[in-house]
Amino acid sequence: MKLLIFGANSQLGRELIRLLDDAQVEFTALDPEDVDVLKPKDVMKAVSRINPTQLINVSTYSNLQKAEIDPDAAKMCDLINTEGVAALARVCNQLSIPMLHHSSSYVFDGQKKETYEEDDETNPQCSYGRSKWYGERTLREEADKHIILRTDWLFSGHRDNYFRALINSCKENAGKISVVDNRFSPTYAADAARVILGIINQVDCHAEVWGTYHYNALQPVNQDQFVLHVLEEAAELDKELETLMPALDIQLLPVESPYIRNSALNCGKIMSTFGIKQRSRGDGVTGVLEGIYGVKKAENESSTSVRAGLKKRTRTGKAASSKDAANGTDINPNATQKVKAKRKKTSPKKNPQQKQRAKKAATRK
Repeated sequence: MKLLIFGANSQLGRELIRLLDDAQVEFTALDPEDVDVLKPKDVMKAVSRINPTQLINVSTYSNLQKAEIDPDAAKMCDLINTEGVAALARVCNQLSIPMLHHSSSYVFDGQKKETYEEDDETNPQCSYGRSKWYGERTLREEADKHIILRTDWLFSGHRDNYFRALINSCKENAGKISVVDNRFSPTYAADAARVILGIINQVDCHAEVWGTYHYNALQPVNQDQFVLHVLEEAAELDKELETLMPALDIQLLPVESPYIRNSALNCGKIMSTFGIKQRSRGDGVTGVLEGIYGVKKAENESSTSVRAGLKKRTRTGKAASSKDAANGTDINPNATQKVKAKRKKTSPKKNPQQKQRAKKAATRK
């Protein structure tokens, strides 16, 4: 197996490179400055020179808000998420190279109450969602041997702005926070990279598994539940934040474009086809927060080694087994119950039971 990765600097690209390094898989990783995907001759030349057995595209423009209000950003969104995908798909089809492309749950409109399945009708509601949908459509038209992997919102230590902004907002506003009232399934980027490795290992074994698949972390949550989870974890590492937790007040804002009400995905197909199990997001949240607070130096050094690896670009070695890559774990039911119980603190009005819990939280060490 010899891989060519487009989008090496994306958070998913960085996590995938780290995983491929550990698994000793041969790969070449490219960034936008290495080859202009909008120039067909340059793309053909680069792909032909590297001669991969599979191409993985994890390039993405994902600033939803900016793409919605800034014409230049919207154009860049289209260039990366649609036209770039089309260019890669044409080259892959000409050279008979299988292509795996990372897409998004924002190809849907968010009106479904249940999790979205692969064959549900698409109806993107924002510039980002439309660009992702058009990219998917072009890939299906241009390349026979393709796999589209849709995920929900990805997070990692490489993109921890959401977590930092949440913590800072809680401190600056004495525990008062406003979040969008949407339902989603935040997914650790390293977990999504594990899924990609599981898929490409089976493609390398000539499995006929072409098509569209969904993956996100176990147990979709409302954003206020996720915020509560993050802040409770952060409070264990931050004394100032811990003192604010009894007064935590999470207010819900209406869902407005570019966001959608529900972006959670059904992952039954990827399990039945590849044997890939969903994992909890809990370890990922913990890892990001420990990185922010500098708890685990070893993990930070690992991130540095990933950045260094991007400069070298190429790794060679032996592929890991698909069984190892696809292995999953179940969510901790006790942790789930804890989040559900404490979610009641989001209400401005506190009943006696909530006050009692707040008192216990205030005395917690």
